[in-house]
Formats: sequence, C-alpha cells, structure tokens
Amino acid sequence: MGIRNGRAAAGAGHLLDMIRNKRARTRSELVRASGMARATVENRLTGLLEAGYIVYGAGSPGSASVGRPAEVFEFNHRSGTVLAADLGLDHCRVAVTDLDAGILASAGGPVDMDSGPEHVLREVDEHFTAVLERSGKAAAEVRAIALALPGLVEAATGRVNSPTMMGKWHAYYLRGFFAERFAKVPVHLENRAHVMALGEQRKQWPDTPDLLMVDAGMSIGSGLVLDGRLFRGSLGAAGDIGHLNRGGSRVCRCGSVGCLETEAAGWAIARDLRSMDREARTAADIVALTREGDPDAVGLVRQAGRAIGSVVADLVGVLNPSVVTVGGALAEARETLLAGIREAVYAGSHPLATRDLQITHSLLGGDAGLVGAATLASEQLLAPEAIDAQLSKG
Repeated sequence: MGIRNGRAAAGAGHLLDMIRNKRARTRSELVRASGMARATVENRLTGLLEAGYIVYGAGSPGSASVGRPAEVFEFNHRSGTVLAADLGLDHCRVAVTDLDAGILASAGGPVDMDSGPEHVLREVDEHFTAVLERSGKAAAEVRAIALALPGLVEAATGRVNSPTMMGKWHAYYLRGFFAERFAKVPVHLENRAHVMALGEQRKQWPDTPDLLMVDAGMSIGSGLVLDGRLFRGSLGAAGDIGHLNRGGSRVCRCGSVGCLETEAAGWAIARDLRSMDREARTAADIVALTREGDPDAVGLVRQAGRAIGSVVADLVGVLNPSVVTVGGALAEARETLLAGIREAVYAGSHPLATRDLQITHSLLGGDAGLVGAATLASEQLLAPEAIDAQLSKG
C-alpha cells in the first residue's frame, strides 16, 4: 500500500486519498501506509490543511485552535462545490453539491432536447444561478461542472456522438458554453446511465464492486461499474442496450428496426397508450396510469420489464454482477416494471449467476444522475495526481 512502480508515493494527493477513504487517518497510520518519512508526511499534511482539503477530526486533541497538533484528520467535503446537471430527453435537474456529492440545493423542470444545445444549456445555466443563490454559494467556489447526458458521449473528445437521435447536439462543443462564466473550471460530460451507475455504486453499494444500472425512462440505457471502476468501453459506447436488436418490426427513433427501445422505452409505451386513447406523453404520465391500475398501462410496463430483462439476462450471463439496479423515470412504477425484469432475468440466466444476484430499484431514485455526475467530477478533481498538480501551483 502506498507503493507505485516500486517507489513510495511522495505526493500529498495520495495522503488525501487515504484520508478520504478512511484507510489511514493519523500521522502514524499515514507514515506506515504511504512509505514516506514522517517529516515528509508532516509537510504534505500542512499543505492539505492550508488548502482546506483536510481538517482536524472531531474530538481530536488538536481540533481546537490551541494545543498540540491533531492526530486524526478528516476530508473537508465543504472545501469546494460542484455544479451537476442531469439531462433526460424531456427533463432537466441541476444541483450544487459539496465535494462528497452531497446535494446542497437543486432545481429543474421540463426541457426539449430537440430544441438544441444552446437553448437547453441556457436553461441549465439559469438553474445553476438559482441553486447557487439558494445554497448561499458563490460562483467562485465552484470547482467543477458535470453534465449527465442522454446520448452517447465519446470518451476521447467529450462530445455527444448521436447523429440520428440528437442531431443538433452531435459534435457540439458543450464545454465551451460555460467557459466564459466559469473560467478554468473543468467541465465533465458523461452518459447519464454511466454516472447513475457510478453514483449508485459509490453511495449505496460501496462494498459491491460489480454493479449494473438500467436507466429506464423515455430512452433505455445502462451503466456498468466493474471491479469498482466505471466501465465506458474503448470509445465510451458501453451500455447502449436500448438499441440492441430484438428482432421486432417496429422502427426505432434511431432509424433502425427492432431495437429494444421500440418495446420498452417511455416514448414507445406512450405511443402505444395514445393508440388506446390514453393521454400519455411523458414517463410520468405512464407511471401515473400504472399506479392508478390502468390495465393497459400495467400490461405495457410489465411487458417492457420483460423485454429489458431479456437483455439484462444476457449481461448477467456475460458479466455476473452482484447487483442490478433499475433507475430512471419509469422505475417509479416500481414492482410493475421490476417484476417483469426479474421474471426474464431468472428465466434466462444460469442459476449460478443469479444465486446471489440482487435486482432492485435505484436507492438514489431521482437523484442518481445528479449524485453520479457530481461523484464523477469530484473523483477526477480529487485524484492524487490532480491534487499534487493543484498544490504545486499554489
């Protein structure tokens, strides 16, 4: 522990990482875990204290302003803020969080992604202003911005890559939109299902390194945390289950035929409900009808669950996760949707893969995208190499 490439890690960032994750919290523990000399540890801790990244732990001998230095240190999650936005096809939620992804204030409302990035991002920016004011935080305290997006985000460029479904967003330089107001603040862009998986695993299942998140809303996606790491694939396209071919004859909004979304996405369920003379435009409309016991809505949502479950069964067979968690707006239908997913997964997977498998609704609920986006930004901001670079400039 504390050894990288055969040499003792010498950076303050590694000490902060150990303190944040509670692997070591006293000087003696940090010396042992890092392999650094005690004087070096003392010097690095002084830098972290002065930068505000750590504080003396409550009840420590040095937690008061007088007396000998404290022996116990804690990460100061209030040492900065993150602005997070969770964008769906028909909604937007934003929040200001601390550096532990704790939500300080949130806001949001409906959006039309088809109106294009500049219009939607102006709304996001207005919400950012509102949550900063509501939380009493200043723009100068913002350390990072994170956007969770409903389309695929190319890992190398950070640009949306969705020419058929989000044509106005395709290859648009989103980071540049915030450059003037938030100069030098990093902007992180990620697929919303990916960050939902990250947030759920970090906050609700920290001892579960292998988790599959299904984002069931107006669109269908999934995110994977494997061996404790967010899995994006080589280009960022991992988890795009909504457009796997299911062999049907219906045309998807992507232009292909037979995609999972044509059976299971909110837009497809709403389409079918309207053909049955039900007023359904959004995922919230579908959930409301389901909760009211509308037989057609219940039947369609249950069937959507079976369709999603048939794909999840294949993923369970390939990846063998410990947890499958279902989030997104349609997940508010709870057991109606989950029952269909469980039915298909247990019928279509090997008994060993499902023996200890937990299939549950998202424990973060509607906050999963916000918490996950803030977690992504914070983890990159607080990475050991990033901390060392920040302190070296200071």
